[in-house]
Amino acid sequence: MTKPAITAKEHYDRLAEAGHGRDDPPVLQNYMARWDGPLFHDALGDLTGKDVLEVGIGIGRIARQILNRGCRHLTGLDISPKTIAVAQADLAEFPNLELALADITEFRRDLSFDLAYSVLTFMHVEDRPTALENIVASLRSGGGVVLSIDQSSSDGIDFGEWTVAVSRWLPAQYAAALKDLGCDVADPVPLIDSWIAPNGKRSETYGQCVATLIKGVKR
Repeated sequence: MTKPAITAKEHYDRLAEAGHGRDDPPVLQNYMARWDGPLFHDALGDLTGKDVLEVGIGIGRIARQILNRGCRHLTGLDISPKTIAVAQADLAEFPNLELALADITEFRRDLSFDLAYSVLTFMHVEDRPTALENIVASLRSGGGVVLSIDQSSSDGIDFGEWTVAVSRWLPAQYAAALKDLGCDVADPVPLIDSWIAPNGKRSETYGQCVATLIKGVKR
């Protein structure tokens, strides 16, 4: 039986309705950190007093870490209204947070941010040139952009009851696009899966590159 293919918006709406990601146990948090662990946070640098943009904030799992690191203000975008609603409730303690129901291909605030980051969101972005252009335009001079890019070779993700189509770019394509937009770009950093479950079982992608960090600085 063919599983229904749904849009990314529908997918994340369904996950939010099901409570996905809320109150994850430490073992699951460690599993997710394969894409946004220490190397990712090191790439973000010192956030003290900075205005930050997150593209694809989800329910706010990473945002909470960023807000606790001392940023002045965080703006989080997402295309899923139900996801935004969960984030709004879960992050209500932070007065320096703005949540926006928006697509990065349509969102642009010239010279408004010191840093922009995104984790796994770009697999759902078809118009990457416009998305990256909007991010760079929204950065102040010297502002940084950090992307954690999923490196699966699949053109879709199977979530059991449904599938979600994804599209791929190579790390070199992101780097080239950011350079064309006026950024100095560091060498891409592969994120190697080293996750082991408490029972000693290794993940299916153990030892493999599951994501690549792309970092650029606007000149």
